[in-house]
Amino acid sequence: MRPSQVITEAAGTGDCAEIPALISFSVDEVAEQLTLMDAHLFKAVLPFHCLGCVWSQRDKKENQHMAPSVRATVTQFNAVTSCVITSVLGDLAMHIPQRAHLLEKWIQIAGQCRALRNFSSLHAILSALQSNSIYRLKRTWAAVNRDTRSTFRKLSRIFSEDHNHLNCREILLQEGDTRGPCDGWRNCQTPVRTSLKTPTIPYLGIFLTDLIMLDTALPDFVEGQLINFEKRRKEAAILSCIRHLQQSCQGYNLRLNPSFHLAFHHQRQLTEDQSYYISCMIEPPADSCPRRSCRWF
Repeated sequence: MRPSQVITEAAGTGDCAEIPALISFSVDEVAEQLTLMDAHLFKAVLPFHCLGCVWSQRDKKENQHMAPSVRATVTQFNAVTSCVITSVLGDLAMHIPQRAHLLEKWIQIAGQCRALRNFSSLHAILSALQSNSIYRLKRTWAAVNRDTRSTFRKLSRIFSEDHNHLNCREILLQEGDTRGPCDGWRNCQTPVRTSLKTPTIPYLGIFLTDLIMLDTALPDFVEGQLINFEKRRKEAAILSCIRHLQQSCQGYNLRLNPSFHLAFHHQRQLTEDQSYYISCMIEPPADSCPRRSCRWF
């Protein structure tokens, strides 16, 4: 199959002539509109859907409709990664400097998401840029401005898995000026301070992982079939932090741009195999490199 066929099939048959390209919007506009979308979805999350006993059961056939409010955030996360990948790989006629400019723009958008404390889209963009189909483009990355590459590395360190995502936890919770319910987030390694004055959209995956690990590590009942109140207390502390951050999102004052949403929802979709195939057409592999997945779950 020719690469042009891959892109055409991914695009579908709809007439998109009147729809603007997603990357044609300014850095601020893209970051703000993604934040608006993420805030809407995060505020709609039902915290009990995040419990390990609920979310860990999602892959069973009979539970395919379980936890829809959390699934919506996962779908959005994956849609953002897909938009980044397709925008970078979608035009085979693009020269290296043009493609490098796109990488620079997405890194700038990620930086603006960080400034808006939208850690969900921030992580989604970084995941896309770290996916094998994009990360392997050595000549393209070499053409990226050195300062921008440095920014990319600094942003990526936020989501380092070292010490159970300690960097992300500290950044997520320490910026603020009053103590709040998130002080009880037991898995955070340092005392935290947070404030409703600072709107924040977290990367929900950290909370989901904590709750699954908690559900796996501690039984529901202790000796004598008594309720394990220690487990319930820890779960309640995490859910309280989620609700606290949901309330903080009321502080965003962003205006909807219908043109951006039209462009976002009509963005072409590439499978991982398709994106890797196109990537290899853009820069044929000189040697083998490990395949990286950019999907959340």
